[in-house]
Amino acid sequence: MLAATVPALLLAGCASADNETAPGAEEENGAEAAESTPHGYVEGAEEAAEPQSRLVLADADTGEIRVLDLITEEITDVGHVQEPTGIRGDGRYGYLTAADGSVQVVDSGAWTVDHGDHSHYYRAAIALGETLPAGTVPYKDAEVTVADGTVRAPGVDEPCADPSPSSSSSGYPKGIAVTRAGLVLGCADGALLITAAETETGTEEAEFTAERLPYPDGTAADERAGEFRHRAGSTTLAATAVNGEGFWTLDVLTGQWEFTADDSVIAVNAVGNGGVVLALTDGGELLSLDPDSGEEIARTELPGDSIEVDSSRAYVSDVAGQKIHEIDYADDLRIARTFDLDIAPSHMVETGR
Repeated sequence: MLAATVPALLLAGCASADNETAPGAEEENGAEAAESTPHGYVEGAEEAAEPQSRLVLADADTGEIRVLDLITEEITDVGHVQEPTGIRGDGRYGYLTAADGSVQVVDSGAWTVDHGDHSHYYRAAIALGETLPAGTVPYKDAEVTVADGTVRAPGVDEPCADPSPSSSSSGYPKGIAVTRAGLVLGCADGALLITAAETETGTEEAEFTAERLPYPDGTAADERAGEFRHRAGSTTLAATAVNGEGFWTLDVLTGQWEFTADDSVIAVNAVGNGGVVLALTDGGELLSLDPDSGEEIARTELPGDSIEVDSSRAYVSDVAGQKIHEIDYADDLRIARTFDLDIAPSHMVETGR
């Protein structure tokens, strides 16, 4: 029986579209302070003219953690976590789940404050944060729980049978994604989109709503989506099928699922907003595919294990080779840079976007 609280800090990206105040940071007080500091400023941070992209990386065998600064190319030794089994991010923080279910917070020191018509970019010191106990964290000052096949939040009590692809050793479902549209959880019959309505005063407890995004008719249990991947800020998700026979894309805004049959694909990610889907194959190749037809656009030889995507580049982890490859996916999958590491990048998430 699965009984788990979805780790709230993993959901922090949904809590505020602006992400103005980072967890644990003090808010500026008074009109004078508000006028003299940039919107979204956190004490000790430096505002930059462009996104300060960084990768939080961890070695599954040693537990060693590194942060790779994609602007300066510097690699910072952050510390370690006991037996990391997974990673999530919220734009600034990396959340590494340990085998015992605890969550190690890593402050990448890079984030973006998005105001729709413009954005602010910040960089600060990289640091190892606190370790959160298994089953902790609020979302919108509430809890979203998955227990006994049911998702519960204030105002929401919805069935979610067999959260996908199955619970990890940490006790929470891996088939979750934080998008601009809301929190998406994979269930046996499709996905469940959880959104929180803003209160009038901002002091009342947020009310949640749930919308079902069902699979196409006839989808078998072993054909369902596994772990969701997506570009920060995008509402297009990608996931390999649990049976290994292909991959799915899901437009969260329309609820439209698309399946592409290809049993060679081991990892996917979606650029979103009509952009390509990137896929790694068991034959050591990286593919660029049309998201609707599955038609191949480009292919290059590149062994890899996972893919992170931003608005202009993709990052492919090579665990065995202890490397990260930066890919220009708009230029026939050209390798723009390669970073050599002193750890195996088993777990990877991008921040700063």
